[in-house]
Amino acid sequence: MIRKTSLFLFGLLFSAISLYSQADSTKYGHMNLGNLLDELPETAKAEATLRVFADSLNQKDSVLTMAFQEAYLQLKKEYDEGGLTQVQVQERQLALEKQRQDIQKYEEEAQALLDTKRQELLAPILKRIDDAIKAVAKDNGLLMIFDVSSGSMLFAAETIDVTSLVKTKLGI
Repeated sequence: MIRKTSLFLFGLLFSAISLYSQADSTKYGHMNLGNLLDELPETAKAEATLRVFADSLNQKDSVLTMAFQEAYLQLKKEYDEGGLTQVQVQERQLALEKQRQDIQKYEEEAQALLDTKRQELLAPILKRIDDAIKAVAKDNGLLMIFDVSSGSMLFAAETIDVTSLVKTKLGI
């Protein structure tokens, strides 16, 4: 019985030492993905393309908003002058409300289009970065690489900053 207990304790101690040595040799890395994105020329090009696209969407929104404001001011002027019946006022108010709803619908659609365009432009950039990160992790035997730009890491003293290695893989 003592022998079985001794063997069990020895096995448990050996397992603990083995786990400790494995944990000690595990390597972690960290980088700032946000800063890396800012440094890539492809990101600047994508942002410029996105700005042009957003400007075109905003231009149409401005036209719709100005038309609404003009219709409102015209209604107010005619109402103040007493040139409209109550029925005409109600009809014009309903038309203005529909115009306002159309503007709101357009703004929601424009935001969805902008989000889709952003994802479309960033997808190949993020794929390239992801491939470089995986290559750096493999080349350096890293178990995990953390992105400190997302605020998910509060302490990084014992990790390796792999940003420069990823930049090298990306050729920047």
